[in-house]
Amino acid sequence: MRVISQAENRRINRARYNGEVLVETLRSATSPKDPDVLHCHYDVGVVTNWHSHPGGQLIYVLSEAGVIGNEINGEVKLNRGELVSVPPVERHYHGSTQDAESEFLVLTWGVTNWDDVSPRPTSLAKQP
Repeated sequence: MRVISQAENRRINRARYNGEVLVETLRSATSPKDPDVLHCHYDVGVVTNWHSHPGGQLIYVLSEAGVIGNEINGEVKLNRGELVSVPPVERHYHGSTQDAESEFLVLTWGVTNWDDVSPRPTSLAKQP
């Protein structure tokens, strides 16, 4: 057993988001069968660029609300306590609503394949 008391905090690559996101790496995968485990905090109106994961992704909503979108369903509002299962290679994005910050616990399998396209313009959040 291993208890992780202090995570690695980092700001993200701004080219992959439309605003500020703080990511805590709780656990890095040690094999392709294991997920990376991240705690992500999105400022108001911030979402990821379109992207996919070769092994899929689980997203658990910790905040009051959040959003996720794909090419079939468009953008869907998420509520606290909901779990989203994103299948392998499904192109999607996720983040905060236009009026509140969002916080997720994220498990990701494989290296993320990023697009250079955001589904939203620059967020309403203050830019540095």
